[in-house]
Amino acid sequence: MKCRQLAFFAGPAAVESAMATITNEVIPRFSGIPHFLGYVVLQSDVSPGHRDSDVRRELTVMSFWSDGLEDSDATAKQFISEVNRVAGTNPVRKTFDVLMAVWRDEDGGELANVL
Repeated sequence: MKCRQLAFFAGPAAVESAMATITNEVIPRFSGIPHFLGYVVLQSDVSPGHRDSDVRRELTVMSFWSDGLEDSDATAKQFISEVNRVAGTNPVRKTFDVLMAVWRDEDGGELANVL
């Protein structure tokens, strides 16, 4: 299993725009590509003493693939261009091999275990 990760900093308006792009463009395109397994978007917490509305946050966007990561390159590049346009920053892009992932529900039941 492979993971493609993009990380970038963005203000509140750029976060909203990035999430709309992910929801309306990236995920639908990825869903049509063989080997696409899932998607996670993380947002950093706000530091104590700062108001939510005026703080740039770090976003980490991860897509997961069973194979064929190169099939997602065009969509990933379009998203990177959109992040650059709305946030004024270039995301850091990395690719990882997933060695293990375990997901549980709130009751402790195992949802997935990938080795």
